[in-house]
Amino acid sequence: MGSDWFDKVTVAIGVIMLNAMLVVGVVQVLNRYVEVPFELYWTYEVARTTLALMTIVAIPYLFRNDADISFLPVLRRVTSRTDRFLLVRNVLMALLSVIFVWSAYVAYGTAGDTGLPTISWFKVGWGYLLFGVAAAILLVVVIGDTKRRVEQIRGGSDV
Repeated sequence: MGSDWFDKVTVAIGVIMLNAMLVVGVVQVLNRYVEVPFELYWTYEVARTTLALMTIVAIPYLFRNDADISFLPVLRRVTSRTDRFLLVRNVLMALLSVIFVWSAYVAYGTAGDTGLPTISWFKVGWGYLLFGVAAAILLVVVIGDTKRRVEQIRGGSDV
């Protein structure tokens, strides 16, 4: 796939989060050997939460770039008409995306004003909200991919 604004934004977010996780991890490791005058108990939770959020943000990017399904290279070796098979995948991914959006909506409503144990200013609901937004973006990407595949099948270019 060609590089466009969606890929650039997603990669930029991923790089920022990866660097933040790297800095926090280095601070966490250095804290084991160097005494600092303040508590750094929050580093583990920040690194773990950043990794989880980075994974959630990457889901639409991976789907869009055909990197989300491990059997895709095997499928391409078996048949050259992968679009018909991948339509089934798209239907399942669309269903999963809708369930994720609904689940995130319900979880966001029930999370209330609860903060993470060691990072009280970061509300749990924000994580659910990010998960719901990523699932909604995934749904849009799946619909676009399905439309493109159906057009290729109808046009006879499903090769």
